[in-house]
Amino acid sequence: MPEFTHLHVHTQFSILDGASKIDALFEKAEINGMKALAITDHGNMFGVPLFIQAAKKKGIKPIIGCEVYVAAEGRKKKSEKVDRSGHHLILLAKNKKDYHNLSKLSSIGYLEGFYYTPRIDKELLREYSEGLMASSACLGGEIPTVIRMHGQEKAEEVLLEYLEIFGEDFYLELQDHGHPEQKLVNEVLIKLAAKYNVKVIATNDVHFINADDYDAHRILICLNTGRDLDDTSGLHYTGQEFLKTPQEMADLFAQYPEAIANTQEIVNKVEDYEITTREIVLPHFPLPEGFDSEDDYLRHLTYEGAEKLYPEISREVSERLDFELSVIREMGFPGYFLIVQDFIAEARRMKVFVGPGRGSAAGSAVAFCTGITNIDPIKYNLLFERFLNPERVT
Repeated sequence: MPEFTHLHVHTQFSILDGASKIDALFEKAEINGMKALAITDHGNMFGVPLFIQAAKKKGIKPIIGCEVYVAAEGRKKKSEKVDRSGHHLILLAKNKKDYHNLSKLSSIGYLEGFYYTPRIDKELLREYSEGLMASSACLGGEIPTVIRMHGQEKAEEVLLEYLEIFGEDFYLELQDHGHPEQKLVNEVLIKLAAKYNVKVIATNDVHFINADDYDAHRILICLNTGRDLDDTSGLHYTGQEFLKTPQEMADLFAQYPEAIANTQEIVNKVEDYEITTREIVLPHFPLPEGFDSEDDYLRHLTYEGAEKLYPEISREVSERLDFELSVIREMGFPGYFLIVQDFIAEARRMKVFVGPGRGSAAGSAVAFCTGITNIDPIKYNLLFERFLNPERVT
């Protein structure tokens, strides 16, 4: 079996465009003997935590990336006269530092560059490119677009710009889904690769897992674009954008075997690194004198409130409070409860209306006793386990 890795893959987190569920992606990758797999969703990294978890379960190397949108006239220019989406560009992280650079780019795209899509620009690429690998992406990439619109000479200027930013970590991406335009673009990309000593890689721009998932993917596209299902005009997908086997990819690019082999060069550049996916960052809650921990102070506030709310603290009440407090402590939420009760108490002091309780939080006696809610869960037999449960960490 040829060594090949898919480096351009969209999951369900490419909203209304990706029909590949992450677990199912790895099921097929494992069946077909793939040792690594990339995630490159459109403009976001929402699926990365689930992707890493699924990769670990299957023993497959995860390659974290993103297909970013590069605004031609700068991320801050937003008007009807500018390209709404920007040019596509694949970015892949080599290590943890690169991953943080990639996350930063994705975040800035939403915070500063959002105009129909989360856009970045070349100014940001220059600032955060250290350690990132990049490839020219699909027909929506800048180099393929310039080839189609203006020809090879102009495309060379764009290529040199990306080489100045990424150096040897920039690759030209070959795709073949049966589009006549892809044939034309690939021919020029091969010429550019030879002229400027740039390596080419083969990708399949994966948007769904199996060939027979194409109809489901088309439904997503119709929802995204507002077109009717039987309207195929302007449809850029051909049904070939599925997770092909390494052999299928090798057969497809038999004319360019180096494009298959070079995917492994990228895989080898990626280091093994851990990403903390569930780190909870909360403000520090200042404790009054006499209390050594958030847990102690929350217990104090809880029983202080209980004495005001119940005629007597019966065994039923104390057992319920002790149970809830132990779960809250075990799950690391004492500080969170202290913060919430503090701003709710302040809101009430400011005469700001606060609701009686919402959702499963109304099942917490600690929330009731600390003033977070106004509903007595013991009186109404509400279950605390629907709110917090060590067996169901959310």
